[in-house]
Amino acid sequence: MTQLRSVTAVVVTWNSAADIEPCVAALFAAEGEIPGDLDIIVIDNDSGDTTVEIVRGQFPRVRLVQAHRNLGFGAAANIGIASASGDAVLLINPDAHLESGALGAMLAHLNGEPNLGCVAPMHTAEGLPPYSPARRLPTLLAAVTDGTIVQRFLPNLPALRWYYMQDTPDEKPEWLTGACLCFRRSALAETGGFDVGYEMYAEEVDLLRELGSRGWRCGVTRNASVRHRGGASSEQDPISRERRFFHSRYRYVTKTWGWPVAALMRLFVAITGVLRLLEQFVRLLRPQARADARRELRQIAVVTLWQWTGWRR
Repeated sequence: MTQLRSVTAVVVTWNSAADIEPCVAALFAAEGEIPGDLDIIVIDNDSGDTTVEIVRGQFPRVRLVQAHRNLGFGAAANIGIASASGDAVLLINPDAHLESGALGAMLAHLNGEPNLGCVAPMHTAEGLPPYSPARRLPTLLAAVTDGTIVQRFLPNLPALRWYYMQDTPDEKPEWLTGACLCFRRSALAETGGFDVGYEMYAEEVDLLRELGSRGWRCGVTRNASVRHRGGASSEQDPISRERRFFHSRYRYVTKTWGWPVAALMRLFVAITGVLRLLEQFVRLLRPQARADARRELRQIAVVTLWQWTGWRR
């Protein structure tokens, strides 16, 4: 198989002024790690801050595409993927910064194993040891319980341990968390890119499942790392974040097990939302937790109402 030499990096931004400069600077610093050219494309989802001005002013070599509205991650990433010219395509979040040697290590990993369609580096974060982005595809039980109150009270549920690969870390992962993914462009082209029905969350699960069905594996490049702050976009609107998380989860479950199963799952999550509300009402009885409980009550109430009534929205 022809060796991969060049890389196109695609960064999707939305109000990312606090992160985009170190992200792109780290990409340019990695240019010497690969034998071919490095091309960087920033797709901006109609930011209301100075993200566009920073990119345009400080990085004139970057190809900047401005969307007229927030397209969501998958649709915006597809614009960059369609414009990519590199042998490999690196999708990286603006709050993720490549460590020295990471880009070269990922490209070498893809070149060393021709059946790899995608690799990801180890992740690091402030105050945490390096951790792996490797996951297995969720079973139905994992899909139903992950991200709910059940996970909080039963974190060692076997289905969740299997999903998070807590038994055999990095051994034959089936998908990789999407803060930093390096694809073989020829493999990525077979899929047509992301399903744009996912606004945020689960789009990489769906895409890597599609790659796997076509015979491509994914893997963790253990001698590479990326520093990932996490939540830079989603923390701007916690209510929207939770809605998008479950909307994407329902879409994935519908595509995998059918809409009746997704409907039952939504009913289950709606019921757990009521339990979460009761939990916060109990916390209101403790003066030291009252302010936090009021904030949580509002967020949970809005999302739970959406779970019960927002089926068509």
